[in-house]
Amino acid sequence: MSMKKDQIKKILIFDGSNAEHVGDAFCQCMSKMRQLFTGSVTEFIRLCIDSENPLLVTDAFESEIRRIDPDIVIVPATALGEEVAPALGIRFGTGVAAHCSDILVNGEGRVAYMVPAFGGKVIGEIFIPDTRPAIATVKPGVFPADERGAGGYSDVICRCGQGTGDVELLETVKYEMQKNPIEKADIIFCGGFGIGSAENWEKLEKLAEITGGAAGCTRPVVDMGWGPDEQSMIGTSGKTVRPKLYVGFGISGAAHHLCGISDSGIIVNVNSDGNADCFAASDYTGEADASKVIDCLLEKLG
Repeated sequence: MSMKKDQIKKILIFDGSNAEHVGDAFCQCMSKMRQLFTGSVTEFIRLCIDSENPLLVTDAFESEIRRIDPDIVIVPATALGEEVAPALGIRFGTGVAAHCSDILVNGEGRVAYMVPAFGGKVIGEIFIPDTRPAIATVKPGVFPADERGAGGYSDVICRCGQGTGDVELLETVKYEMQKNPIEKADIIFCGGFGIGSAENWEKLEKLAEITGGAAGCTRPVVDMGWGPDEQSMIGTSGKTVRPKLYVGFGISGAAHHLCGISDSGIIVNVNSDGNADCFAASDYTGEADASKVIDCLLEKLG
């Protein structure tokens, strides 16, 4: 049987390597855990490990779990967290609920982890067996943060030293991030398969630059290699966003994308297909060629 709410006394939340800066993903997870477990949990713990090497982090993380003995471990699903969490699951012989879109307590008082399946078209209700610790990864942006996420926990800072963990560095690749990350942007221009080309993706980035917003995309745009990587992807397998204004171009409206934008202020979609599913989730729609509308916006705003 899975754990019940009243059995959970300690929750450990991973916050990466920078102990001096409390991360946004940590605050989001902390807010959710406080909301969900107020009255049952006696201790919330923030864990920082001063390394980006997954092997070193996993070793240090394992040692801290054995020392602290938490009931639940929450790991933001960053590039590092996605490597460390399953390794910890194997070492402890426990369940890992990956990429949770929500965490709930059901009518029986049991903790349920809501996990996207079949490309995000279905949300599965996962119950981790009564093993310790239960481990869950959460994509940054899934949970909103509030002021309660900024306090009410103790810090654990772990030093890894300068070891390599038997890893040989082969290459260092510099990654240029958008000036305004999509999860923090007030305006998002999002492209789907219907934008048709890498050239149009570059135009969306230009629109974002002009307006102080950010450019996002759906998975087909990433798969086509039109420019962005998964850091710009929105949906259950990407990021959850809450902009004041979301403008989509050439997006079909698959459920696994729409759930990532559902908390947006105003949703606008442009698509040449008047029956596109995205229109049903929009405040304003335009049945038009996405590339022509992008060009028009650039002309007006540029």
